[in-house]
Amino acid sequence: MKTSVIGFPRVGKLRELKFVTEKFFRGEADVAELEKTGKEIRLEQWKWQKDSRIDFIPSGDFSFYDTILDAAVLFNIIPKRYKTLGLSEQDTYFAMARGYQGAQGDVKALAMKKWFNTNYHYIVPEVEDDTVISFSGKKLLSEFEEAKELGILVKPVVPGAYTLLKLCRYTGTKTAEDFVDDVILVYKELLKLCDKNEVSWIQFDEPSLVFDMTERDLALFRKIY
Repeated sequence: MKTSVIGFPRVGKLRELKFVTEKFFRGEADVAELEKTGKEIRLEQWKWQKDSRIDFIPSGDFSFYDTILDAAVLFNIIPKRYKTLGLSEQDTYFAMARGYQGAQGDVKALAMKKWFNTNYHYIVPEVEDDTVISFSGKKLLSEFEEAKELGILVKPVVPGAYTLLKLCRYTGTKTAEDFVDDVILVYKELLKLCDKNEVSWIQFDEPSLVFDMTERDLALFRKIY
């Protein structure tokens, strides 16, 4: 019998993630310290799961803020007002999560919404009419390689294409159906890249399937899969 977990709490045994991000937000820690702490948490948790004889160990469940925001960045769903700030990748990410007020400009954070019926809040990706959805496998593959160096073949976890489209906010005249073909292409690209890098398993999370689905929803889901 094979064993698996769908994800693992990311805060760290002693809430290391909470403390290092708070230091980073106050300007008391730099990106290097932030990344170092994140890597230490991931490695410790992968080792713990391996020692517990879990066969399919997840990666991509770790996030510095929110996994839906991670998916938005993974697929270049970044509104223009954040891109034009000219910030680093990490600072752009946190500008979307928390807002930014500084020398480069003044922008509010993206909206937050309750994760289904829980008290967790996720960052709502914002899709503009001219958003160009494209795939960047940087985080997905770098974490896979981190685990591989430990001799652990993890299974990357990514929000499914249907759920991603359903959770986005569309700010123009276009709807999810207008972006479905582009989303299908980037998920195909993701799978090809995983295959090329010897990723044996990948987990697509589709929690939006818990809702009652209209005929339009069913058509969207069937087209994707």
